[in-house]
Amino acid sequence: MEDICPAKDKNANVFVRVLHEACRILGGEHHLAEYLGVSVVLVELWLDGRGQPPDSIFLRCADLLHEQS
Repeated sequence: MEDICPAKDKNANVFVRVLHEACRILGGEHHLAEYLGVSVVLVELWLDGRGQPPDSIFLRCADLLHEQS
């Protein structure tokens, strides 16, 4: 199974952009799912813009991006 970060649209909503960057930092959607403690299916849905992550998930990803800057 290939670990990818499918959301590459720079015009995507803020949730998709933040999750995509967290995915890239961690090395793929499987790593992001593990980091967040959720299923890969949920991560894929969020990265595809088909649903919005809970605030706690979004903030955890935002914190990760902040730590990397």
